[in-house]
Amino acid sequence: MTTTRMRTPLKSILPGLRTSIFLGPMANAAGGTLAGKVSKAGGLGFIGAGYYTAEKMKDELNKALAILGVQQQDSSQQKHPRVHLGIGFLTWRLTVLNNGKKPSSKEAEDDNSPAIQLIDAALRINPIAIWLSFGDEEEMIGWSSVVRKRDALLNGDHGPENQVKLFIGIGNEKQARSGVEDCGADVLIIQGNEAGGHGLGSSPPLSAIVPLLANKLDSGTYKITNPSQSVPPLLGAGGIMTGANMAGVLAMGADGVVVGTRMLMTPEAAYSDAQKKMLIEAGPTSTLRTMAFDEARNTLGWPEGVDGRGLVNDTVNDYMSNKGGDGDARRAVYKEAEKSGDTSRIVTWAGTGVGLVHEIKDADEIVAEMTRDCRKSIEHLAEGLKQFQ
Repeated sequence: MTTTRMRTPLKSILPGLRTSIFLGPMANAAGGTLAGKVSKAGGLGFIGAGYYTAEKMKDELNKALAILGVQQQDSSQQKHPRVHLGIGFLTWRLTVLNNGKKPSSKEAEDDNSPAIQLIDAALRINPIAIWLSFGDEEEMIGWSSVVRKRDALLNGDHGPENQVKLFIGIGNEKQARSGVEDCGADVLIIQGNEAGGHGLGSSPPLSAIVPLLANKLDSGTYKITNPSQSVPPLLGAGGIMTGANMAGVLAMGADGVVVGTRMLMTPEAAYSDAQKKMLIEAGPTSTLRTMAFDEARNTLGWPEGVDGRGLVNDTVNDYMSNKGGDGDARRAVYKEAEKSGDTSRIVTWAGTGVGLVHEIKDADEIVAEMTRDCRKSIEHLAEGLKQFQ
């Protein structure tokens, strides 16, 4: 028998939050500067540490901490305040860094493992949140457990209410159940098919999956296993570029939104000027889900069923038409294009909402603008409904 339970308000989980906007942890794009700016503006910024080393992690964290005005804290001090900042990891990459060992094996938690060192580098600043995504079920469950254990080891026992918050990224209902029941998610993020960058190719659009998951969370369908025994809030990710988009996803039943592509169009994003220019000039039909870019860059270690949405260009066209021979030949062409600065082949991840915005703006301005416009959209909707009362 299911029991209705209230989802935990985001503000009670993340006391530093002033708006329900979250920066997606985009690898090679969302560094410390961008994440710090979003967090300082009242959202929650996530550093995309997917391909980082421990040293790179420290450098990017220092950038974010400087923006937030936070000094590095001694992890031996008990119960010091958590930093309003998040770090995102690709779980399959953690396994690669861990010499291919999944964290279910006892020997996998070696302090000298590059994966453990990377996680520890992130946890030593005592962040409020860690985001895990893109792994098979064993990896997601195992690395969730490792993060909790390493946090307790490095930062002490904060009690169930104040432990690091575990954000679990998922692409369908099956993954949602495992995220809540097996990984102990404090926050659940559903990434729809509209999202730019990597995602589960078979994911439904947000309009179909957000209401479904909201209902299951609210009806008590899932067994809650996070430390505070609280029903996880639900975030929607994919195609969200404006305050009106944000209002729509909240109306479907989400508690907050993850913004990716819009934040690439900022001075703080680690994208090149050429990539940002292409995003500004793109239209609503400029993106496609494909394995073309992963083939070209030889980044083929993603879990089964995952592909990537980006701007269509010559790399995509050659892949779709099987032009230029096999994958090795196309990889050689791509490498040459990188060397020569040929922007007609460059990888530029982008979601379906890319054609809605055509300007570069500071990240903090975007957070304020989207929050303001979201409120206006909700007020407009409420006014419109009054005529039917």
